[in-house]
Amino acid sequence: MSIKPDHWIRRMALEHKMVEPFVDTQMRAGTISYGLSSFGYDIRVADEFRIFTPATGQLTVVDPKAIDERAMVHHRGDVCIIPPNSFALARTVEYFRIPRNVLTICLGKSTYARCFRGDTRVALVDGTAPTLEEMAVRAESGEMFWGYSVGEFGRVIVTLLDAPRYIGRDRLVQVVLDNDEAIYCTPDHKFILRDGQSLAAAELRPGTALMPLYRQLARGYEMLYQPLNGQLHPTHRLSDEWNIRNGMYEDVADTHRHHIDHERRNNNPWNIMRMNAGDHIRHHNQTNYGDSFDPEEHGLAIQDALQRLRQDPAWSEEFLRTQKEKALRFWHDEKYTDARAELQRKHLAAWTDERRTATRERLSRYYNDPVNRAAQSEQSRRAWAQDNGARRAMQQEIARKMNIREEITAELVRVALDQTGSIRSAARLLECDRSVFRRFPEVLTQFKGNRSKYRNHKVKSVHELPGDHDVYCLTVPEAGNFALEAGVFVHNCGIIVNVTPFEPEWEGHVTIEISNTTPLPCKVYANEGIAQVLFFEGEEPEVSYADRKGKYQAQTGITLPRL
Repeated sequence: MSIKPDHWIRRMALEHKMVEPFVDTQMRAGTISYGLSSFGYDIRVADEFRIFTPATGQLTVVDPKAIDERAMVHHRGDVCIIPPNSFALARTVEYFRIPRNVLTICLGKSTYARCFRGDTRVALVDGTAPTLEEMAVRAESGEMFWGYSVGEFGRVIVTLLDAPRYIGRDRLVQVVLDNDEAIYCTPDHKFILRDGQSLAAAELRPGTALMPLYRQLARGYEMLYQPLNGQLHPTHRLSDEWNIRNGMYEDVADTHRHHIDHERRNNNPWNIMRMNAGDHIRHHNQTNYGDSFDPEEHGLAIQDALQRLRQDPAWSEEFLRTQKEKALRFWHDEKYTDARAELQRKHLAAWTDERRTATRERLSRYYNDPVNRAAQSEQSRRAWAQDNGARRAMQQEIARKMNIREEITAELVRVALDQTGSIRSAARLLECDRSVFRRFPEVLTQFKGNRSKYRNHKVKSVHELPGDHDVYCLTVPEAGNFALEAGVFVHNCGIIVNVTPFEPEWEGHVTIEISNTTPLPCKVYANEGIAQVLFFEGEEPEVSYADRKGKYQAQTGITLPRL
């Protein structure tokens, strides 16, 4: 089968009345476009509707075998308002007579869908950013996706991104941001502004501030910038909130959020669970140190350790290992919770701002005095003069064991810092000593500056693109918007048009189901474009719809499902 172009559609409409009435051009001025296009025909919705509006307090099940007539409210007019998360039935202005060797497919108009080019990347909470086209293919196999949305009161939340799909073809504009990211979308697609309002892409102007999506890593965890209060919030906690909102589990006190697969960037809600705080700590201790790890078996008295260090300087490596294990025990074992709290209280009480200032000034005065500096130098010289070689050997061994990895470049350092969010974690990733990072002061300065620098994404330019392009979109039932990898928030596809393919030798007015998947009412304009019909020509079938005497043959008006 091959898709048929405009001249074939025109000939079949005029000679065989395949489409009636037929408009031999694209009507655009002041309306949602309809009429003949390059490879299809844009159909119109008539001015009669049946809106699904169940009575207040009435639980109505939408049963395709027995539609509740009482819930389908009749409406006629130039405009139809579809309630949030509801649908309406309508019919086309056009009457179709499909030839015996032709099959048609109907796609919703992108004017209602508000679409993007297929290569547009969507920010997901698992740390990836697939294109809309990739998501549409993966969704066909049942895969689910979670991303970011601006929720109630302007707070960013984690939410389900539903039904990524191909919409059709339409003209596009290019929106370039101040970070030089380019977004290709239909002119009517709405962007969320920094103040929470919305504006269509074609109406954006250079300097317009958009609602930003800023993310960074801290100890390997993704932290999300909340534009509402300017604070960072762990993404896995937002996924935990999604689980609680949707009844996956309850918000229980004294529990920790745990990544099931131990991948800190994978914040899909199905990868987040609640664990008892103590069990969570023990689980990670065993994961890091093996099942044989027992905090009670580790640690030596500080005085004993210092004495052994004086007697055997070569023992320093064992000493450092022991101290590390003891510190882990103190800071992670729940039996020391009260001790940690008391230590923190005493520390905060002791180190007042006045004491910090006084200590800093005292040390500054001491080391600014040439006499004191000379005394410190002399003390150090005498200490090294008394060394019998053991201390120098120990220092040389420590230096030799430092993994300075001279092959590491500034580019590798920057990538590691961006991936992990800290110098310590980046050093572990590169398997090197932290002293390596001193070779790249410019990289460190840029990294530290970027971590605390948040600016609203602003529009740099808006340009119209020539021609028509394949466009895709998705639906966000909970919030009605989602975030792009480019770092801004946009509204989702609000209306889905569902139409059964027109079979060979079927004729009649097409009954259309228009679904509003957003939390807000949607407006549909009568006598304007609603969907695009594509025609495919092939061999004649043995049995056509007319041969079967189909129950929807020659239908007029809005036709409900028939048994």
